[in-house]
Amino acid sequence: MRRKTIRSYVEWVIAVLLIFLFFNGGHLVIGNFSADKAHELSESSYHYGPSEISRKIHYNKDIVIYLGTYKKWFSADTVNKRGLGWFPDGGVSGREIDTNKPLTYSWEIKHYNKKLRLAKFFGYVTDERISSVVLNVIARDNTQDDIRVNQQSNVILKETLTEDRLFIFLWNEIEQSYAWQSIQGLDGEGKVIYEEKLN
Repeated sequence: MRRKTIRSYVEWVIAVLLIFLFFNGGHLVIGNFSADKAHELSESSYHYGPSEISRKIHYNKDIVIYLGTYKKWFSADTVNKRGLGWFPDGGVSGREIDTNKPLTYSWEIKHYNKKLRLAKFFGYVTDERISSVVLNVIARDNTQDDIRVNQQSNVILKETLTEDRLFIFLWNEIEQSYAWQSIQGLDGEGKVIYEEKLN
């Protein structure tokens, strides 16, 4: 009988503690129930936004990237799911759009676990003549165990712009690492009208 009473007290203390945590910043411990709410909290905690979300990119079931603009900045905020909740994860700070350049870019690499190191290369295009963005890279396949088998090759990552004028390239650095060579802005006919060397 005494064990039941003690167990009951312990259960009530845990229940009260969980309710207290939930109503007093418990989202920091438990997370948020939606990726959108985690994104909103991410921006408000950084005193940034609310941004106008142009794209919501589901990288996998546990990572969502919010590509958007706020005033004269652009950002690629990432939230991820750990356990039952969604948590802010990085990229919330905006990069100011340089109107003196045809395009402005930023990047971030985040290590999640042994199988995922997510790389984001993203930006905003101000030159209306540019209709697509190309990221020229040298690629190396990291999935081979033997260093002698690893192949390097030139790769072109390309994205056609939409009305939001934003672009983003995503890849897993553990599977495929890239050495950036240059970024180019192409017109509708595929002519290079802007190029910046990155290496």
